[in-house]
Amino acid sequence: DCNQSSGDSTCGGLVKESNIILHETAKACCASQYNWIDVELCSARSTETPLEKYWPDKSNSKCRKDSEAPTSDLSVQIYDTAEECCTSGIFWLSKDTCLASSDVISDSGTEATGSNKFYVDWVKGQCVKDCIGPAPCGGLAQSWDPLYDSGTICCTRIPHVLGDECIFS
Repeated sequence: DCNQSSGDSTCGGLVKESNIILHETAKACCASQYNWIDVELCSARSTETPLEKYWPDKSNSKCRKDSEAPTSDLSVQIYDTAEECCTSGIFWLSKDTCLASSDVISDSGTEATGSNKFYVDWVKGQCVKDCIGPAPCGGLAQSWDPLYDSGTICCTRIPHVLGDECIFS
């Protein structure tokens, strides 16, 4: 309930109907009237305030910072950290793969680097290292890829590929 001439862009005008419930804050209104929307997201949209939290962009398999790429889906789950968003919101990717595709540095302040263990890249038909860089790195493993401590152990999973050809180089 406010005068639109006040210059406040969030002002919707004076309420004339007596059956409208007024709230002291945007958060109180959101919690009471829009319980299907995350309260912080609703409040941020209502007050035109950037939200420094993350939401899962499931169609692109990445997490986005709402202050940089605001979600248009108000029913989306909001997370405090990119790591939490990747772990819970983009659960079909490994956390490191999600963070890398999201162009986000992890909460510990480091870029996703992988485990440096080996996994089978079934497209290449070879064992590759869970890392970013030149061979034998094959990119970051997915959450469903079993990891092996050595290339030799990994190669036992694809016995039809012979010795030197087994490890990506």
